[in-house]
Parts: sequence; C-alpha cells; structure tokens
Amino acid sequence: MASDGTTIGIWIGADDDVLREFDETLGCGPDHAGSRSEAIKEAMRLAIAVEETVAEFPYDIDGAPLRHQVQQALIEQDRREARDE
Repeated sequence: MASDGTTIGIWIGADDDVLREFDETLGCGPDHAGSRSEAIKEAMRLAIAVEETVAEFPYDIDGAPLRHQVQQALIEQDRREARDE
C-alpha cells in the first residue's frame, strides 16, 4: 500500500537495548547504511506471516514464547539439513 504521507511513531527509548541490538543485527539505524523503517516494516511482515502460519496449525502452541519456538524450529531444520548432506 502506498503511503499518503502520514506516519506513525513507536515508543522505544533511545537507549533501549532492543533498539541497539535491532540496528546492529540488521545493519540499520543512524550508525548503519540500512533503513530502520524498512527493517521494522519487514519485521512486521515476518511477524504477520508467522502468526498466520501458526493460526493454521491444527493444535495450540503452548510453552515457550513464539519467538523462541520459531528460533528452535530454524535450528532444528538446519540440523536436519546438515544430517542429510
């Protein structure tokens, strides 16, 4: 969807660790070449895709927070692929 020029803000403290980690990990923000806004929009798209995928599961995901479960699933997939090589 095209922007009409109206923007929103998110409230994160300028010295918040998650902001520093996000910028460093994704190479965005004031000290990097990448666009923080674009990285945040892509992170939002990823979150939507994960939530939509999980909503289609025939069971409820319990236990660890979703981000930990996604991280573990990626690690396990990497291990499976390494074994198959």
